[in-house]
Amino acid sequence: MDRTFLRGIGVAAAATFALTLTACGSGGGGGGGGSESGGDLVLGVIPVTDIGPAYMAQQNGVFDDAGLNVTLQQTSSSPEIIQAMQSGQVQVGYGGTTSVFQAVQSGIDLVVIAAASATPDDPANGINDLLVTSDSPLESAKDLEGKKVAINGPGGYTQLLSDLAVKGDGGDPSKVEYVQIGIPDQPAALESGAVDAFVAGEPFGTQGREENGFRTLANPFQFLSDEAVVAGVWYALRSEVEANPDYYANVADTIDTANQYALDNDDELRENIAEFTKIDPELAARIRLGSYGKLPLTSENLQALADWSYELDYIENEVDFESLIWEP
Repeated sequence: MDRTFLRGIGVAAAATFALTLTACGSGGGGGGGGSESGGDLVLGVIPVTDIGPAYMAQQNGVFDDAGLNVTLQQTSSSPEIIQAMQSGQVQVGYGGTTSVFQAVQSGIDLVVIAAASATPDDPANGINDLLVTSDSPLESAKDLEGKKVAINGPGGYTQLLSDLAVKGDGGDPSKVEYVQIGIPDQPAALESGAVDAFVAGEPFGTQGREENGFRTLANPFQFLSDEAVVAGVWYALRSEVEANPDYYANVADTIDTANQYALDNDDELRENIAEFTKIDPELAARIRLGSYGKLPLTSENLQALADWSYELDYIENEVDFESLIWEP
């Protein structure tokens, strides 16, 4: 059982979750009430660019057209989203694949219903680089041994990427000290010296490079896979999915439609990302993005992250994709 992940769930439970989240969207909280395939839909999200397609679909009425009254409810990590899901406040959550693997192996019965994002087609185009200050004495990922690295959640996707870069550079990931800091606060933590590096999610990677002069220490994707992989997913509780299959099939189809629209409308996507993350639209036009709508939700497209999660001891058992991936 993954105690790190369960500890994250415990921290989320200790907080008064409903009072600390910021809701963004049409309507209030929901529980899927309505017709068999429609009704209220609360998506648990974190403030990163991967949410752009869902936000754009909300603004464009894509969810409305599907009979779904959607709210995007923001938090800082997958454990918090899952805690809200278990209490009925969220129907579907966004998260990195590693966090979902861990949750399932910790006894939380989740299924993945749709792909959220994929890594870039070219691994050299890093969207989750390890960033350091311009005057940092660190020269490569191996140098992070004994140093502090900011991550948004313990033992999750961003920590896996950091460990992957350190191991790929010949270092020992267990010697890195990880510090949990909310994604928007990580650049300031690096600049103040509270941490030595952070795994940059966009738009904070581009913003940090351009406005703070941060530089790339390592690009984990160069060690992850030679090809693009599904890195972010949308998931739900198995019990809810099996009890309401038409509803969740509709949600999955609508998310796929949102991803395809994002793929076909990059400029509009970036404008919506600027609104959702509250960054300068000119910055949003320059940020590095993964791909949306290109890779289907298949075991093959999740395999690389599953293999590394297992090899780096993030999960105790190999992933059972037949059980994890839900098909209507």
